[in-house]
Amino acid sequence: MEGANTLPIKLQPSNLRPIAYRIFSKKHGLNIKTDALALLTEVVGYKFSFEWKGAKSQQFLEEVAKIWKIEDRGLFIDGPGLKQVLKELNTKSVASASAHRSHSTESGEITDKATRMDTLIDVEEEEEAINWEEYFKVINPSEQPPCTFDRHRKQFKLQADSKKHKNLLESLPNNLQNTIELFNNRYYLLFDRLSRNENFQKASFSSISSINKSLTSGNIANEITLIKNVLGRDGSKFILFGLLGKDAKDSYILEDCTDYIELNLSQTYKTEGSFYCPGMFVIVEGIYSASGRSSNQSNNYIGGCFHVSNIGHPPAERRDVSSENYGNLDFLGIHKQIGNTAVNEKVLKINKTLRRKLTSLEKTLLHHKFILLGSECYLDDFKILDGLKKFFHKLENDIIESQESEEKNTPLAIVMTGSFSCRALTTTNSLVSNISNSENYKSHFDNLANILSNYPNVTSTCKFILMPGKNDPWQSSYALGGSAMNYFPQKPVPRVFVSRLERLLPKGNLILGWNPVRINYLSQEILILKDDLMNKFKRNDIIFSNDLEAEKENLKRELSQDNKERINSIVRDGGGGEHIPTKIKQARKLVKTVLDQGTLQPFLKDLKLVNAEYDYVLRIEPLPSVMIFNDVNFDNFEVTYNGCKVVNVTRLLSPSNRKLNYVEYYPSNKRFEFKELYF
Repeated sequence: MEGANTLPIKLQPSNLRPIAYRIFSKKHGLNIKTDALALLTEVVGYKFSFEWKGAKSQQFLEEVAKIWKIEDRGLFIDGPGLKQVLKELNTKSVASASAHRSHSTESGEITDKATRMDTLIDVEEEEEAINWEEYFKVINPSEQPPCTFDRHRKQFKLQADSKKHKNLLESLPNNLQNTIELFNNRYYLLFDRLSRNENFQKASFSSISSINKSLTSGNIANEITLIKNVLGRDGSKFILFGLLGKDAKDSYILEDCTDYIELNLSQTYKTEGSFYCPGMFVIVEGIYSASGRSSNQSNNYIGGCFHVSNIGHPPAERRDVSSENYGNLDFLGIHKQIGNTAVNEKVLKINKTLRRKLTSLEKTLLHHKFILLGSECYLDDFKILDGLKKFFHKLENDIIESQESEEKNTPLAIVMTGSFSCRALTTTNSLVSNISNSENYKSHFDNLANILSNYPNVTSTCKFILMPGKNDPWQSSYALGGSAMNYFPQKPVPRVFVSRLERLLPKGNLILGWNPVRINYLSQEILILKDDLMNKFKRNDIIFSNDLEAEKENLKRELSQDNKERINSIVRDGGGGEHIPTKIKQARKLVKTVLDQGTLQPFLKDLKLVNAEYDYVLRIEPLPSVMIFNDVNFDNFEVTYNGCKVVNVTRLLSPSNRKLNYVEYYPSNKRFEFKELYF
């Protein structure tokens, strides 16, 4: 029997073929290849010994078939794919199997069958050392697998028709159907996250007495109710979840998958530490009134009004928890590129054993670092060019010193963020002017190439990642450098403008990134975004009546205090560590809002144009390991929320003095160092 201390047996594939055919082919419609049958035969012989024909062995084959079909791996079971499925099954049994592990004897240690199976599957990976360079990739949106959330299966799936998808990507982001799906996908994904949160679980009662006790005490579970289910229940209290927006009469509404309802926010208290803007998904608590609707509503509106007492955001979930719930999918496709997985495989998985190895390896690479220069790197500004000369000169000397001391403290990549021109590259009515504008823009990168040609160690060892801004082509040709007409994600700087820079750098060292862009470094996902998020949140943040009342009370209290009391209050708050600078509070609000919303653009289409076909690129679910904002209208900051470290890198050149701003990131311990270089 399984689990007994019996030696494994050596089976032949011909022995197992009839059973495998009956279970895989006749019952589940799958075809097993020769290499997969050989692997399965060896595993069954190790795991079940002389009971390889028994019920437990057949149940094991059933589980393999079910997982293969659930993960939609195709009709043909191959060796590499089967190895991944077996490792998943084995992970669940190793913990219990280790409790029965046999002890050493004079003739040697006889390990249990779970350990034997684990060794059998992992032996190839143990022998082959991991090359960290294979797991360091820059992933643009065009290279990221287009995974969408399936609300019925509660899992992500890969879009099957890649050619059709690429054609759709070129279309303008004004397709109504795509826009509707954009918000639908966000809604169902956030609702699925809430369903796992212990604060929003359905009530369960074991007896009638417990029901009566709950009703009399008022301790009703925080179950989220669909809007359609509140109709006809006048005066009842509910918790709703949906999209916050406005109707044609400028009244606030909440919309979910079933209906919408007007909101009365006159007595609303918000959960502190977040922004609240139209286009965000929020949780509201309050009382439904069948007759409390606004007079602005049309006559055929019978939904009543929802008087909101409290409003908040759907709380974010840690990266490891989300990854586990969604089957440890590889959303960047990095492991598919490296492995021998079939090109048409529809489910990308991250092996847990490999993830642990990558995490352990990155902790040993203490000398690895990334350098992120501040944004608005105007290559037509002589001050910035002088600053870049000083920066690259310093970096060249540092690389030479590290090579002499064998520390190898060389940056893996230097991220340069646009706009790369002070003025937008726009079209004119004159063909001569168009050519002149393009030539001027190209000359900016020629200037950068001239500077870098003096620093051979920098160019030969570092990758350069260029991320565009609002003044960069071709988007600037119709947006005229304005952020309102820019849509996300933004395509990279065209290669035609960087030909000289590309010839200077070794092949593969110049990477033209999109905005946003992701970097996969071993086990980490690093997301870089350039946008004026803080200004957008502040301009569109809802001002609640209770907020105004609180401000008035604070103002009255301050005016009633004399100078001595006011000074003592400030000293007391500062000395006790309770006083938090306003900019830190604002940074925390920004980070919490974006991560809770699970998207980089939690706005309506009138605030930010989003290419709906690229919605999966803007999704941050699961959370990245690290997020790097490039918001030039806000200071540098570093905030950690739910295990995700978020930093902001401000403008490259300080407007008040000749000071260059940049950040160094050390992925081995997720440490950021903000640097300033005077020149």
